[in-house]
Amino acid sequence: MFKSLFSMSAVGFFRPPSGRLYPSGVSSWSNHVWEVLAVGVIAASVISWIAYRQRRLDSPGSARRISLPAELLLQVTILAGAVFASYLNGSQRGPFTVKGPDSLTVAHLGEDVVLSCLVVPFTQDMKLWVEWKDLDTRATILMCESDRTEPCQALGGRAHLFVGQPAAGNVSIGLRGVKESDAGTYRCTVSSVGQFSHVDMELAVVAFGTKPGLSITQSDENVVAYACQSEGWYPEPGITWKDGFGNSLVPLSTITKVRDEQGLYNVDIQYRTTDSVSSTVICIIYNKLGNVKEMSTAHVIDFLPHAQFRVSEAEWSRIRSFQVSLTLDPDTANPWLILSDGGTSVSDSNERQHLPENPKRFLVSHCVLASGGFAAGKHYWETEVGHKDTWDLGLASETVSRKGKVKGVPGAGHWSLSLSKTEYQAVDSPPRALPLGQNPTVVGVYLNYERGQVSFFDAGGQLHLYTFAVNFTKRLYPFFCPGLHNWQKNAEPLHLRNRKP
Repeated sequence: MFKSLFSMSAVGFFRPPSGRLYPSGVSSWSNHVWEVLAVGVIAASVISWIAYRQRRLDSPGSARRISLPAELLLQVTILAGAVFASYLNGSQRGPFTVKGPDSLTVAHLGEDVVLSCLVVPFTQDMKLWVEWKDLDTRATILMCESDRTEPCQALGGRAHLFVGQPAAGNVSIGLRGVKESDAGTYRCTVSSVGQFSHVDMELAVVAFGTKPGLSITQSDENVVAYACQSEGWYPEPGITWKDGFGNSLVPLSTITKVRDEQGLYNVDIQYRTTDSVSSTVICIIYNKLGNVKEMSTAHVIDFLPHAQFRVSEAEWSRIRSFQVSLTLDPDTANPWLILSDGGTSVSDSNERQHLPENPKRFLVSHCVLASGGFAAGKHYWETEVGHKDTWDLGLASETVSRKGKVKGVPGAGHWSLSLSKTEYQAVDSPPRALPLGQNPTVVGVYLNYERGQVSFFDAGGQLHLYTFAVNFTKRLYPFFCPGLHNWQKNAEPLHLRNRKP
């Protein structure tokens, strides 16, 4: 869950003499060789002292007096050699440095993290003294020696060196149950035999919040309200709030970020409109440090399938990009209907046509289907209804009744919008009256087969009127019923407004 994200700078100091004071190759001698050399020098000093003392006792007084300065000079020279050998033994080890991680570290709130600190190079005979500090508060977190047998802990046991690791040059600390207050800059300092080095690193603490919850509602004043909420983020998260075409809604929205009792950020976004409605909104809440984001997408039709609202220009262009050209199928037309020569319009008549029998033909309901039909994809078509006072149009499945009256329920394979005198109705179960503010003269139908949606629009005003949600499994056909002729009062035809080539 954690990524190491630390910026660090290491500094090492030592005090070697300037220039080379010993022959090349001496620095490669092992510690054992230096120990033997030191013991040999001390043994030589002791033996020479005994020898000179014996000679002094055996010599005349004047000789003893003359030999004393020489004896002292010899002892000083031998002991100086021992000191120099000891110095070379220490200086041949060279300087060391401590190294932290190569990049910044991000720790998830409440979990554990390791702040890395390694001694390089490290030898087993090095005795280390370790200090960890919080540079933001200037507080010392932990001090410990590498040869300590008891565990080194601090912060009530939350910070600790790893048992046995300091003796191997690893003086990293583990931090249990990371808190928001743990974020900051830390320094690891190591000293040994007059040398020391330190490295600084920054710990970032994050919490990744919940997946955004989206809602879309409509008030009695026809105000469409979009909302996005997410909880439990740290530090303050970034926001992407846009419609389905990538246009930012942030400048038009009210955004609130509030910290809870744990110091985490809760986000609330509100967008209200009475004008054109975005059919799709996308809400993304993200954490830059952890490169983590949570995204949710909402479609207006899923929340407001029966609401009337104006569709945005971009959304309307997208819907109309799926427009298809239709031709009415004469084999399905009721005998009382008259089709135009091009099969693009249909009207009712006062005379029954003499047509050949066909199992596909409607015999009771005065309706006709379009040729071809659809079993997949997105499709849109428009029908001019003009000023007719009765009509019914929409979609029908291939199993819709042909010999009896078409039942106005979706379970019968029929999804349509109808007008009877002055009452508009969605042929749903139960039927729903639609109080429209204006009478549409062109009705658009949009089919999204995979999503199981059939939507109706007032194409002239770009108004969404109604959407059916259905689990489609069969082929669907555009469905048209021009209404009874009624002695010229409803003689105007339904006309297909096909897409121009």
